[in-house]
Amino acid sequence: MIVMENRPELNVRSACEAELRVERTDISFHDLAGDRVRIQVTVQNAGAHRSPPTPMRLESAPLGAFVPWQPLARMLVPPLEPGESRELSAEVTRPRPVPLGDFNRVPPNRLLTAVSAPGEASPQAGRGFVAVLNRLRGRRAVGPPRSDSAGRASLAPDLWDLLGRSQLHWAGNINVFIGNHAVERHLARALRIYPGRTNLAMFLVGGPGRDAYAFELVGLSPGWKADLFDMKNRSNLLVNPADVPIEETQWVESNGGLVVMLAAQPPADCRTGNLEAQVTRRSCGKTAVVEFNLDPASQGTGCYFV
Repeated sequence: MIVMENRPELNVRSACEAELRVERTDISFHDLAGDRVRIQVTVQNAGAHRSPPTPMRLESAPLGAFVPWQPLARMLVPPLEPGESRELSAEVTRPRPVPLGDFNRVPPNRLLTAVSAPGEASPQAGRGFVAVLNRLRGRRAVGPPRSDSAGRASLAPDLWDLLGRSQLHWAGNINVFIGNHAVERHLARALRIYPGRTNLAMFLVGGPGRDAYAFELVGLSPGWKADLFDMKNRSNLLVNPADVPIEETQWVESNGGLVVMLAAQPPADCRTGNLEAQVTRRSCGKTAVVEFNLDPASQGTGCYFV
C-alpha cells in the first residue's frame, strides 16, 4: 500500500534525446510467500532515440507523505528503443517487527519514535553527491539499507505490523530514482473495511524538523464519509466522536512529524472504495498522494473499527 510527491511521471533525457519515463501507476508491489515482496517498475522510452543502459535506484519508507526514506535496491534499465517499455522487478524482504502494543493503547509519539529509530544515519549517509541532492530536496535518508538475517534487502516497517494488526499486503512507500529524477508511490492496497462502521487507518507525515502541511481527501465514493485527524499529543490512536477533524487546505504545524488518522465511514452496502489523501508541504509547495484501496471482501484484520 504507497504516496508520491507531486510528480505525475519521471522523465530522464540523455544527450541523444532518449527519454525514460515512469508514471506513478507504473510502480506496483505484491506480497509473495515467505515474507517476500515483489516490486515491479515499468520504464518507457518516450524519446526519439535509443536510450543507453541507465541505473535505477529503489527506496522504501513507511506509509505516508514526506517521510524519511531508506535505500532498498539498485537495478539497471537496459537500452530501450523509442516507444519500447520494459518491466523490471526486484524481490525484497518484508520485516516483521515486534509489535509496540495494541492499536488502542499505543501513543502516537511512541509510533513515531519507533519508525524513526533506524534513522541514526551512518557516516556514509550524509556524504556524497546524492546526499547533497537530497538535502536540497528537503529529503533525509535514514542510513544504509535494511537487511534480513540472510543479508537480503528489507523494506521499511509496515505501520500495521508495529501495532499488532498485520495485514496480508505490505503498506508503504516505494520511491524510484533514475538519474537525479524521482517518482513515488505511497499505497495501502486491499485493506479490509467494515461496512456501516467507522474504520481507522493511519499514515505518517513529515520527519525531523519544523514544517506545516495541508490536507485534502479526494475520490470518495457516493455515500462514503471520511475525515482526517491529527493524533499528536494523544494518549492513543483512537478517534472519539467529539474530536475535531483537520480542516482541509489549512496548515497543520509539525515538529518531528505527524501521525494522521483516516476515519472512513462506508455505507452498509459498500463495495471497494479508493481514497487519496493529498498532502502539501508548506516549505516546498509540493504535494504528495497517499492512496488507500479499501475493500470489504479483503482478507486479514483490516482497519481498526469503532
